[in-house]
Amino acid sequence: MGAESLITTLQWAAFFWGAAWGSFLNVVIYRLPEGLSVVTPGSHCPQCESPVRWYDNIPCLSYFILRGRCRNCQEPFSVRYALIEITCGVLSLALFRSTALPLSEETLLSGMGTWLWLQVFVFGLVAITFIDLKHLFIPDEISISAMVIGVAGAYALPNMDGHTAALGMGAGLGFMLAVAGLGWLVYRREALGLGDAKLMGMIGAYLGWKALPFVLFASAVQALVAVGITRAWSKLTGVESDLTLTTEELDAHFGEEDRYEEQDLEPRLVVPYGPFLALAAIEALFFGSDSIWWLAEWMANKLVGGL
Repeated sequence: MGAESLITTLQWAAFFWGAAWGSFLNVVIYRLPEGLSVVTPGSHCPQCESPVRWYDNIPCLSYFILRGRCRNCQEPFSVRYALIEITCGVLSLALFRSTALPLSEETLLSGMGTWLWLQVFVFGLVAITFIDLKHLFIPDEISISAMVIGVAGAYALPNMDGHTAALGMGAGLGFMLAVAGLGWLVYRREALGLGDAKLMGMIGAYLGWKALPFVLFASAVQALVAVGITRAWSKLTGVESDLTLTTEELDAHFGEEDRYEEQDLEPRLVVPYGPFLALAAIEALFFGSDSIWWLAEWMANKLVGGL
């Protein structure tokens, strides 16, 4: 096999490796918030509970072969399953191309290790995104575990800097805890979830403290854009968006309806912030956190030019 054919084969393998982990993440996203085991029982239809056969559980392909339906009861599966598998496959391939290529003895030793290490990060971000969107919380099992692996891996890998990872973890966690504390003083309620603080610590562990300004800026801007679009769409169609809710609805979701009667609080608009932190972290990983300075300069020039 020639070098070019080998590289092509390895890239396909990287894609399907990631897609296979995406299939497992679907189980994690569904079961972890419910307190269920992610190992047993095996994959099964949530409607008729019939086991999913191995040939119906091939990442990416099976969903389209079955046309998104259970072979046994014909109930439709969410397109989310295929989306997560494809996303994880693409992320795995992109990481492989950026860490393990071009092939050499050095990349086989250090690049492959970095590839596997970063997969923990990006796959954790994918799981956190979908769990936070639906259940409005970020599991410690993912954020804290990935945080520890991030720092430990940075110390172990020869091409990483453990001190930078530890500093990034502390900076991300500490800053977000300070913001959460300030929010509590101002609003007399949780203005930023502790899960978001742990997620920021996880991001800092992998990307370092220098990436945190970009992550904060990009996540805030993209959250505002998403909220604006969903609010406008809701007004046009009359369909309420699951992305935004009030603090009163948030408390009801967690069974804390008495908060308003006890503290006489005004309802405020809230959004799950974890998905936007995750998106900005992936942008920083692949496009570089220095983009914030280019973006700030571009915005400043536009602002000055408009005056």
